[in-house]
Amino acid sequence: MLPDTPARGAMEVAERIRHAVDTSPFTTDAGRTPCTVSVGVASHPQDARSIEALLACADRALYDAKAAGRNKVAQFRAP
Repeated sequence: MLPDTPARGAMEVAERIRHAVDTSPFTTDAGRTPCTVSVGVASHPQDARSIEALLACADRALYDAKAAGRNKVAQFRAP
């Protein structure tokens, strides 16, 4: 949740998080293990008015990011 953050700003934050995770592999006893993250972004009130609906929109965007190849950021787009 990023209160008082417009969609563009949320996408920028999500991309910074994605990049930070992608460039910071975990080190384990077995060696370095790469890690990635996919992020879905939805905005209030443009995409949804209730918290439940907003989370559902962000979840839909997350699955779009995964379907696009993972290690991606996707913004919710109404069908």
